[in-house]
Amino acid sequence: MNIHNINNDSSLSLTDTIVTVGMFDGVHAGHRQLLGMLMHESASRGLKPVVVTFDRHPRRVLHPETNFGMLTTTEERMDLIGACGVEDVAVVHFTTEMAQLTACQFVERCLLPRLGMKVLLLGYDNQFGSKSGNDFDLLPQLAERLRFDICSDEAVVIDGLEVSSTKVRERLKRGDVRGAALLLGRQYSVGGTVVQGRHVGRTMGFPTANLDCDDEKLLPAEGVYAARAVVEGRRTAAMVNIGRKPTFGIDDMTVEAHLIDFEGDLYGKRIVLEFVERLRGTGCYATPEELGRQLQHDREEARRWAGC
Repeated sequence: MNIHNINNDSSLSLTDTIVTVGMFDGVHAGHRQLLGMLMHESASRGLKPVVVTFDRHPRRVLHPETNFGMLTTTEERMDLIGACGVEDVAVVHFTTEMAQLTACQFVERCLLPRLGMKVLLLGYDNQFGSKSGNDFDLLPQLAERLRFDICSDEAVVIDGLEVSSTKVRERLKRGDVRGAALLLGRQYSVGGTVVQGRHVGRTMGFPTANLDCDDEKLLPAEGVYAARAVVEGRRTAAMVNIGRKPTFGIDDMTVEAHLIDFEGDLYGKRIVLEFVERLRGTGCYATPEELGRQLQHDREEARRWAGC
């Protein structure tokens, strides 16, 4: 994949392109339909397909206080876009200054001169440019004046919902990882490096890998999950706890994974957790023994849901 810096790469000068613009966070089923249309239209029109995206989500720049969680890291996003056949991605360094550009200004200053755009492909709910100086609806007039075409995609409807990153987030925030996977077209995943923990699980016969997760990723709601853990290319069923340990009076938020039927040293290794099903919420048990019996049940449920 060729990744271009649209802000600072003075040598960037593509020609005869069809362009689509968006954050593409999650690269969900709707995004993949749009990217499929991009590839189809590029082939039928003899144009180079280009995805324009942003290095940071606008909300993380304009409203940093909201602690906005991403569905994909930048690396994950690029890999998923590339898997759709796209070879050229132009990345915009998003700043408060960039946010002041209207849609028409962005097209005139960036997409036309830097990318040689002949066709602009819009998603069904796609909008970009300054909201305060919103001229998005004037793009057809600009296209007629500057001689480029505009085409649009339609919504993807799954489970009665128009698929969007917002809908995926809503499901994850209530722990509905199976519903999120339906909209994504794959299991939602979170990666992290295994670090030292408190070894509480080990004393109960359930050794866990304590993960230092990617900071920008959105974690599903607190609870116990069935997941598949990917370690050095190998998948194994896992029981994952996200949250606190009220039984032991521990209020720290942690992500811990008990890898079922796995043997080996995990410290310092990277694990990716692919969430399959939420088994239950977190709870406070009267004794460690009571919690242990619950964990035995959870482990069998996790094995059933995520068996590899």
